[in-house]
Amino acid sequence: MKDEYGKHRIGMAVLAVIVAVSPSTPSHSQGRHSSQDQRLVRAIADHFTYSIGFRTKFRTGTYTTRLPPDSQRARTQAAAAAAVVERRMALFSTDERKNFALIHHINAAGALEVWLIGPTGVMASATSATPYHGLRSLESSLNIPSRAAEHAPHLRGFKPIQSATDVPQSSADALRDASDVLLTTEVRRILASQSGRLLVLPARDTGTAPYAAFPLDDGRPLVDRWSVVVVPDIETLATPDRTFDPHPLDFHTALVVGDPDLSLDTTMEWPTLPGARAEALAIANLLSLPASRVLLGADATKTRVMAAIDGYREAGLIYLASHGVADAVNPMDGGFVALTGGHLYGSDLRGNRFEAWEAHHPLVVLSACQTGLGKVFDGGSYGVARGWLSAGAGQVVASLWRVRDDATKILMTRFVELLTSGSAPEEALRSAQREAANRFSDDPGAWAGFTVFGAPTK
Repeated sequence: MKDEYGKHRIGMAVLAVIVAVSPSTPSHSQGRHSSQDQRLVRAIADHFTYSIGFRTKFRTGTYTTRLPPDSQRARTQAAAAAAVVERRMALFSTDERKNFALIHHINAAGALEVWLIGPTGVMASATSATPYHGLRSLESSLNIPSRAAEHAPHLRGFKPIQSATDVPQSSADALRDASDVLLTTEVRRILASQSGRLLVLPARDTGTAPYAAFPLDDGRPLVDRWSVVVVPDIETLATPDRTFDPHPLDFHTALVVGDPDLSLDTTMEWPTLPGARAEALAIANLLSLPASRVLLGADATKTRVMAAIDGYREAGLIYLASHGVADAVNPMDGGFVALTGGHLYGSDLRGNRFEAWEAHHPLVVLSACQTGLGKVFDGGSYGVARGWLSAGAGQVVASLWRVRDDATKILMTRFVELLTSGSAPEEALRSAQREAANRFSDDPGAWAGFTVFGAPTK
């Protein structure tokens, strides 16, 4: 199977496509901010090397790159790619709803560089005053470590970690502080004045931030105005045909997996997941699925799930509600979605697994802990969600932490309802999160913990 739709080859061949489709005239931003553009060109050149590294890691398990970002050819092609990103934002945008690209990059000093690119070029840019140290303080304020510990497996015979139940009072301040760095003051001001879709090209862990809950300058959360898609690589932003088309998909042809039986695990003890079973049954009922397309409890084995995906070629939606475990050291071989009798690891997605996905790219929903997390590189996080994209999924909806069972059922049921009514996945998630935010207004961790990864919808 070819990686991520099989449309683009690794290395210079990919960059040559960018040059071929780029405009011959300079972009607005090239004419107005030449020094700014040189930093952006360097950032894009680096992102091409990251993309090659991630593709190589999916195939081989090793992160390696062979494209020197400082070569003149790489920098020339990166400049052309910047112009193509601008053109795509113009193509996607309408008067009512805009499309902006938010590009993050870690410079040589370790600082986070931020660009907001719209239909007319670079609209804002900034560099953090100090080295970027990640989202740990934000995670702590949202009670993420305790949420994760509460639902995490533990070695049999050992007492599980007890968790706090109250959301710290500092969560609003922490969200503001994080948005100061990841969005910047000027970006928040611009986003507060418009609405549309934000395409995030991450650096390190910035793709796992709860952007939906970030406050804008008018005090409203970003989710009130913008849907968010975290893109896997620079080619997704800069290649004209890199999009996800959900319209041919029939979401009523789904495979739903939930609440696997983990009681026989001889090494680990797993908290029960009654919420996952209720969630899976609610989704199956909503979609009127036959029993053969719903794998619960003892039936939710890796063998049956993989065979069902491979055999059910027309499935428009693959929905997994279970435990999930991220591995920050060995993300593909150590990160997994828990299943009965053996787990589905990221490494299981390598190779010729799902032949139908060469031409048919379903939506995958990983309603499980930490499926959006993984090992952090300068070019973003690498984990289970990226593995599903590399295997051929069109988009992946994944979690950033363990969301409350009651909130997850409400959020994801509404999400699927909106999907079946014709909403694009990123817009369906935005609308569902807005409704959940009204019900759980005192706890942003209850509703902002899911993100769409992949290519933007057409």
